[in-house]
Amino acid sequence: MFSGAKQSGDHGSVGEELLIDVPMLEERVRMVEMAVGNGYFSLDKALSLYKVSEVEYVAYLLLKHKKDLEAISKSSQILEVVAVLVGAFQAASHDFDSNGKNVMQQLETISHDRKLVKVG
Repeated sequence: MFSGAKQSGDHGSVGEELLIDVPMLEERVRMVEMAVGNGYFSLDKALSLYKVSEVEYVAYLLLKHKKDLEAISKSSQILEVVAVLVGAFQAASHDFDSNGKNVMQQLETISHDRKLVKVG
């Protein structure tokens, strides 16, 4: 077991370490959203330029639209989430293997006409 003093010291430092890059990441993700929204870059290009992964972008969009998503049915929520995933990974999908491409095609069909959360 750890001593009480060690736990309290470690707890604070771990929390600080986990959150240190959050403001910088949030700023980069917002810049991606703005650059794509204003038509300066494609989503794929903006993600690359601002060094934001598709996963980080998806997480940002889902958290940003949390209230809107919670206001709809669970079945609609999952379809919206699938649409966000498809939109975020669409450009990267050209490098997927055949299984990945097949999954993307199926997800595109499933999530067709979902527009609650705008991806790019």
